[in-house]
Amino acid sequence: MKPNTKLLTLLLMMITSISSFAQNNLSPKYDERVELLSVVFRLAKSPEYINNAVKLHADAADVYFRKYNNHEVVQLAQKLRKKRGVGYDAVMSMAIHLEIKNNSVYFNPQLNKEGLDDRWGNYSEEFVLALRRFYLESKFNTFFKANQKMYGLACERFQSVSNEINIEWFEEFFGHKPKGQYHLVVGLLHRGNYGPKYETKSGEENIYSILSAYKVDSTGYPVFEKYQKGTLVHEFCHSFCNPLGEKYYTNMESKASDLFASVATIMRKQAYGSAQIMINEILVRASTIRYFEDNGASKDVVEKLLTAEKSKGFLWIDKLYKALERYSSNRSKYPTLNDFMPEIVKIQNKLSVDELLSEFKSNCPKIIHTSLKRGTNNVSTSLKEIIVEYDKPMASYGISDKGKQPKMDLEWQNKERTILCIRVELEPNTKYLLDFRSVFNEDKEGFPLQESFELDFTTGE
Repeated sequence: MKPNTKLLTLLLMMITSISSFAQNNLSPKYDERVELLSVVFRLAKSPEYINNAVKLHADAADVYFRKYNNHEVVQLAQKLRKKRGVGYDAVMSMAIHLEIKNNSVYFNPQLNKEGLDDRWGNYSEEFVLALRRFYLESKFNTFFKANQKMYGLACERFQSVSNEINIEWFEEFFGHKPKGQYHLVVGLLHRGNYGPKYETKSGEENIYSILSAYKVDSTGYPVFEKYQKGTLVHEFCHSFCNPLGEKYYTNMESKASDLFASVATIMRKQAYGSAQIMINEILVRASTIRYFEDNGASKDVVEKLLTAEKSKGFLWIDKLYKALERYSSNRSKYPTLNDFMPEIVKIQNKLSVDELLSEFKSNCPKIIHTSLKRGTNNVSTSLKEIIVEYDKPMASYGISDKGKQPKMDLEWQNKERTILCIRVELEPNTKYLLDFRSVFNEDKEGFPLQESFELDFTTGE
């Protein structure tokens, strides 16, 4: 869902070694429903729907809709986000269940509402009524039509990425052929990427990959990178994996809850707030890596991808991946991944959380030295820099806003990025706290600090 720079970089490296596939009729589209919901949740100040990368379009939306900041549908969106966690993929689940017809918005009468994300609860009808009024009052379709050039160019440019997708792999690997179509939607106002699906009352299943833009050219129009086909594959995998995770979760819940508790901070940073979501995600991520190996990725790249995912808290993804290799080698016994899921359940339930967590922490970086000791009193205000040393090359550093901080400027002192210099301006008789949160400090493989580190000190007169 959320972009992972480390993983995307690895995917980009991998994609250069994989040959392109013939045209697969997977054509990017723009979707008024996606744009409509993105605007509403942008107005509601949902961070995952505030994407300013394509500034021309973001500014156009802000100017056009600014007088609707307090519209009833915006207030309802804020209420549902706070009360029921409606955000991220729940918003796109609503989008694809709608129909825009005769200049109005309705639930699509051909769809089963049971497929709508559970976070909407009993508020879905109320929301759609408010959304309909917003659509009419704001003359939303006028804005949508006025931006056809932007939408059209975005889809045209994404075509070179989507052309390379082996769409047949999904049905071959999962052993399930959806009774419907694959839909690729390019959006410009949301920050995440989403993979919802819907089912019609007649049983037709339609699968979506809804992607966003994060880069523009010199003219301000969106451009896309080859690595984004990894995101595209990931989101399509959700439609196959999520139902399996939900179906077997009862049998996995106890151990999954223990696993989630051990990495909850890391998971929540990625907007994965429950053990069940974590199960869906690990299935998707292992399957996505399987896609790339089946389509030409080297063993070395696969290992790097597995390490990247493990660094994000998916502690047993290597074991799950080996299980998927066994599944792929025994398709006569396991025609579908659904048939193999009981084996995955057994593997998960035999895991030792303590052993996995110990292994994970052994790969995490540590702060091994600071030039100023924790708890030091009467520190002179003439002190101009504090040195922090890590035991591994770092990709990022981060200090939270917990406690009072001095004015400071941070800079790596060596090319290995293990020694950090913090230049400070100190005030007298002040207690300071530099809080190095584990999730903000990642090494070059993506592993967070083994433990958060607090450097507290007090200045003298």
